[in-house]
Amino acid sequence: MAQAPSIRITCECGETESVAYGETWVCDTCERRWNTTQIPADAYAGRRRRMRLLKLEILGFGLVVLVVFAPLVLFVSSAFVFLALIVAAAWMFLYMPFWRRRVRRAAGEAPRWELHPE
Repeated sequence: MAQAPSIRITCECGETESVAYGETWVCDTCERRWNTTQIPADAYAGRRRRMRLLKLEILGFGLVVLVVFAPLVLFVSSAFVFLALIVAAAWMFLYMPFWRRRVRRAAGEAPRWELHPE
């Protein structure tokens, strides 16, 4: 299982730290204790799921392109290399900026949780 993305905690004194979900952090400056289990587990899992789906989408798309063009180049004609390069360039310059905007939007629309020190 992949490691969960960390949660950035900003203490009331201004210190910040990235902590894994389910862990606690004690601020070095003011010694306040912050517990990430205050975040609802289903909300955190939903955010992780959405980001994972976006990552799988781009990997799947790249895999489909590879599965289509590799046999064409290897078994049909090496002239398909040129077409593969055009598709790869279109993917990089047309699809990837769109996908990156979606990822940024998803990260920006993600809920912000208000933790309280223990």
